Order: sequence, then C-alpha cells, then structure tokens
Amino acid sequence: MSERFKLIGGVFVIILKDGKVLMELRKNKFDAGLYSLVGGCMENGETVLQAAVREIKEEVNLEIRESDLKVVSVLHRITPRPDSWQSIEFVIVTDKFSGTAGLMENDVCGDLKWFSLDRLPENISHYAKQAIDNYINNVGFSEINF
Repeated sequence: MSERFKLIGGVFVIILKDGKVLMELRKNKFDAGLYSLVGGCMENGETVLQAAVREIKEEVNLEIRESDLKVVSVLHRITPRPDSWQSIEFVIVTDKFSGTAGLMENDVCGDLKWFSLDRLPENISHYAKQAIDNYINNVGFSEINF
C-alpha cells in the first residue's frame, strides 16, 4: 500500500470593520510582497475556530470569541512547487472583536491595513482574493492553484 499524502488544515479570517477588511503585507515565504488575510495552519488537536482565535491573537492582537466567528467557505488549495502540498482552508468571517489591531509578527508581516471590500490592493495573494470573493459572492467551496 502506498503512503497517503498529507493534507494541511488552515484558516483565513475576514475581520471586518466599517465595510473594510483587515489585511497583512507578507514579507517572507512564497507570498512575500502580497497582502493576505489573518490566518495560518491549524495545530494538532485544535478545532477550526480555536485555530482562528489563536491566529488572530498571535498575528494582530485582537480578542475574538469562537461564538463570534462564522465559517463561510472552504478552499482546497494545491501549491504547485517542487515541494507541493495541499491544504483545506476554512474561510471565516467576523465583525465582533475587542482591542486595537496591531502588527505582532514583524518577522512575517511588514504592514497591516484596512481595505474596502470593493477596493482591495492590487498586490493581494491569489488565495486571499479567492477567499474574499467567495465571501462576497456566497460561494461555499473553491479549488485553487490546480
């Protein structure tokens, strides 16, 4: 029997305030120079909503309750590189949080901005754009990077 491939779980959080979405400018790895959503990989034993709460706190220092998060879409993504990997990423939305957003991971991100949903940055990652489009258009599932 051949070895099964590994599937990574992840979260993308669309944090909304006054019709704007919070985005981070990535400065390392394959998406350097592109704006993306707050989020990341799930940790072992973590639920989707627990991962979202943790990533939000770690990356932008906002407090959010699991009950204020809503899964709105799912992305199946394959990253076509020599070390190709696949992930299932849950797109989550919230407009309820406490605190003031601040850049917490300066080694990973270089900027933090609120963008109008109808005026997203030109330098946006493909998967963040897809997640936001899915949210706006009420699309429950997408396959990207195939």
